[in-house]
Parts: sequence; C-alpha cells; structure tokens
Amino acid sequence: MQIIFLIIFAIIALIAAALLGLLSSIVAWRIIRRRDWSYKWLVVLLAAITPALFIGMEAVLGLIGCVYISETKGVDLGFGDYWEAPLSASYYLSAIDMPETATIGNRDDEPFQERSGRVEHLWVLQDSVFVAVIHKTITWEMNDSSSSTYSLYLFQRQGNGIDTLLNSVDTMQLAQTLRSRNLDVKNALTPDDYFSQAQREAHKIESPLRHTIVIVTLLTLWVLLIRFVRKRNC
Repeated sequence: MQIIFLIIFAIIALIAAALLGLLSSIVAWRIIRRRDWSYKWLVVLLAAITPALFIGMEAVLGLIGCVYISETKGVDLGFGDYWEAPLSASYYLSAIDMPETATIGNRDDEPFQERSGRVEHLWVLQDSVFVAVIHKTITWEMNDSSSSTYSLYLFQRQGNGIDTLLNSVDTMQLAQTLRSRNLDVKNALTPDDYFSQAQREAHKIESPLRHTIVIVTLLTLWVLLIRFVRKRNC
C-alpha cells in the first residue's frame, strides 16, 4: 500500500514540478525581457528548474531524515508497509501494512505470550503509556461465535520493563480499571493516532531544519546567478 502511495506521490510531484516550472519561467521572462543582459536564458532556466529542485531536495533530505530517525529513535514511517513506534526503551508498537493491526514487540526478542493480541487503544500520560490489547477467542457454541478478552499494560517511556495491569479480562473488568485510573476510551489513541503522534515528535526538529536547508540553498543559487549575470554584463 505504501509503495503504491509513493509511486502516486512521485507522479503528482513530477506533474506539479513541470507546471510550476513552466509558470515560473514565464514570470521570470516577463520580468527580465527588457533588461540588456546577455545571459537571460540562465535566469529563465533556473526559474524553470527551481520547483523541481525544491521538490527533489525535500524528497532526498526527507528520506535521509527518515532513515536517521528510524535508526536512532525507532520510529518507522510506514515505508515498505511496516510501521513502528517506541513504547519504552525495550518495547515498541509495530504493524505490517495496516496500522490498525498493531501488536506489541520486544527488542530483546523475548516471547510475547499473552501480549500477542492486537492493540486496540493507547493512552499517553506524560512518560507513561497505557496499552489495551484485545484477544479473540472462539467459543464452540451453537452459533460458533467469537468473544473477546482484554489485557492492559503500562509502559514507561524512559524505562525497559512492562507492567501487566490486567490479563485476559472481560469488557466490564477493563472498563472498571480504566475508570479507576481516569482513562476514558473517548480520549484514547488508536494505533494509527499513536504512529502519527510519534512521527510528529520525531520530526519536530528534522522538518524545519530540512526546510531551512532547502530554502537557503535555493536562495544562494539565485543570488550567485544574479551576481554572475550582472558581472558579465558590466
């Protein structure tokens, strides 16, 4: 799914760069056409490729930033249909293809045992993360229906361990424990929300730094080109 999204994004980016490049080159030509410059075509050329340079640099630096953040902070943005965000120093939330299928993982590769269920809700309170996991069990009755049990875990973002608050309880027991800890299902995060929040936190420095580098680089190119053209026509 993510690969298809990236291909569609690349096609849209190419079309946008071409259209913006055509528009900016027309504007640049109308501005400088009456000037007695010998290298006016360089200004028009740079104006035409500036949108493509902006999009390309953003994409390349963004990819480098994603790889760096993935390696240092354990936040994977979904490239290759894999999602990952840390719950603590040792445990993480992960999903393949769809964020809604997230489960709890352990960096020490210990057996998950009862934690192998699907994550349904998360609550982030300062450095604490509460995670409600749903387990599907089959009851062999007349209608062959399935019932659900829940587990509730507590992670400390700066710690390594995991506290099992509830293990394989029904909906009522889970609701009682949530109320006792002032956790409201209406305010809970879905796995998708948690992944998005982790991405924003991980990129809160990388994003503005990336934009600044791209803008400063393009402005420097324009300043150098204008100085070159003016010097050649003196």
